Amino acid sequence: MLKKLLAGLTALIIWLGSVIYLQPSLAQSGGDQSSRLFLPLVSRMEEPVWLGPESADVVTIAYDRRVEDRVYLGTWGAGVFVSEDGGITWKRRSSGLGNLFIQRLAVDPQQAGVVYAGTYGSGIYKTMDGGWNWYPINQGLMSGAIVYGLAVDPQQSNRVYASARVINRNGEPWGGVVYRSLDGGLTWQAVLQNIGGSNVQDWVYSLAVDPQNPQRVLAASHEHGVYRSQDYGSSWTEANEGITDLSGRAVAFDPAGSIAYVGVWHRSGEFKTLNGGNSWFLQPNGISGSKIYDLVVNPRNPNQLLAATFMMDNSEIKGIARSDNGGAEWVKSGLQEYAIYSVAVNPFNGNEALAGTVDYGVFRSTDGGRNWMPRNEGLINATVTDVLFDPSSPQVWYAALAGQGVFRSTDNGNHWQDYNAGIEAATVYDLAWDADHPQRLLALTGSGWMMNETAREDSQWQPLMERRPVISPVSYPAAVTGIQSLPPLPGFEGESSGVKILGTAENYASIEVDTLWAESEIQPSAGLAGELPFYGVVQTPAGELLAGTADGIYRRQAGGEWTLLGLRGEEITALAVHPSNNDWLAAANRSQVWLSRDGGSNWQVQECGWPLEGILGVWFDPGGRLLVSLAGRGLLRLDLP
Repeated sequence: MLKKLLAGLTALIIWLGSVIYLQPSLAQSGGDQSSRLFLPLVSRMEEPVWLGPESADVVTIAYDRRVEDRVYLGTWGAGVFVSEDGGITWKRRSSGLGNLFIQRLAVDPQQAGVVYAGTYGSGIYKTMDGGWNWYPINQGLMSGAIVYGLAVDPQQSNRVYASARVINRNGEPWGGVVYRSLDGGLTWQAVLQNIGGSNVQDWVYSLAVDPQNPQRVLAASHEHGVYRSQDYGSSWTEANEGITDLSGRAVAFDPAGSIAYVGVWHRSGEFKTLNGGNSWFLQPNGISGSKIYDLVVNPRNPNQLLAATFMMDNSEIKGIARSDNGGAEWVKSGLQEYAIYSVAVNPFNGNEALAGTVDYGVFRSTDGGRNWMPRNEGLINATVTDVLFDPSSPQVWYAALAGQGVFRSTDNGNHWQDYNAGIEAATVYDLAWDADHPQRLLALTGSGWMMNETAREDSQWQPLMERRPVISPVSYPAAVTGIQSLPPLPGFEGESSGVKILGTAENYASIEVDTLWAESEIQPSAGLAGELPFYGVVQTPAGELLAGTADGIYRRQAGGEWTLLGLRGEEITALAVHPSNNDWLAAANRSQVWLSRDGGSNWQVQECGWPLEGILGVWFDPGGRLLVSLAGRGLLRLDLP
């Protein structure tokens, strides 16, 4: 019996070792992967505790064709989320993703849990276990590819198509290429290049494979209309007869094949073909004047189309457009106040649909796209720039967000509501309490300080008339300045992508340093060594000042000079002091958190079992738990040992 048990354990160890050994390694562009065997990863790392606020830029949505109610969602900056209940609740599943800016998702129609993710600047990733583990599959792709389009052959799912262009190229030639893989993404070959000529090299936004005749593939290009392949992507020709607007953005086939639709960006409407792309005709009724970002045909009711728009009627109206007769007529179908990135219909139930928005997460419909409800539980993609707690009601928290104003929680950060009346979608850099008006909340925006009388239920944000408010010492903010370059939001590529998150004492161009502190109080940089850049000053309950600098942490006691406290050689961009124990301090740079329990004499790295790239701030909540803000991923709570 013992021998059998030992033999069984030995076999198990050998099997586990073989599985781990044969895992798909991080295949870099140009690596030799031809002999690798792809097996599902054994590991299922659970995400840490994320507190929100719940919102997201939802760029792409894809239903699993083999698992009912499983949906994959790609965000701009927070990676991939998965729902197992049809889009009602969400869990982040981004382990292995080296790039969290997701442009496109495509599911394998024949294998459950197999999904491809196209990123902004890091090519393509693949999961074989429903999103638990991802790995790059970039052999043959250009380095640093921006991947716009992905499509999987519905009959031979190892045949995959991808469209990409070169990152950081702001003019012609654009470097656009369509790739094909015949081995499930193991290797890629360029099959369509030089659209518009070698001096243009236009790129393709969207790809579609004819479900009944998969040798036919359509590609919607940025400025040169539709290209078509009739031989599984081996060769391509223009297919623009009848298309008068060449700004292709989205292409989709009818489930029966041959019939296809193209949505365009320059507001002409939607074009339709009845013969696989030989000829097209415009269907503008009700959708003319719309910027179409995405287009889907209901797989259960092919006469119904849903379009995601950034503009309708040449106006500020946006939202979902719907056609119930094959695109002949279109009507507004909800969410008109939102710019929509993506729309998808449940392949198991044609009445269920999801729409992904700019800034406001995902909405769900159960009546064929006529009515929509927000469904953002667990969907966290916010960039939190500051957190503040109500001293009289410690369960009440406020969070400042980049591009989304202020959110408020009344239950210790578990649930959030926007608190934006009068401030709308402004980027808020800092929050503080007014020392002269204890219930007046202050918010620093790009145009100056705003105030809100929190004791009044009907209070709205208003500009603060005083130039320099007196800020309560318990809430000195970490100074937030400078520019960090982030990928431009899809659909807003021509606009500035900088997010002000940190900087030095010398470049407070739009937010003057003396607006952060009262004239009669501290001068944060005075006395620091030379021109040493600093990133924030906090005041302890005992009155000491701590400054995070480009060379560690400095301390100044009342009436004294600045002296080095610790972490020499580290660029400290965030600091926090425990609310009831002055000896407990937290510090962070962009990717690491330190904790001191002895007033800064000794520091230990605070591990959380998860990458912390993109740290914007650290805070102790009123209960003494440590909060960390990560760019595009909301607030993370770390349990301290």
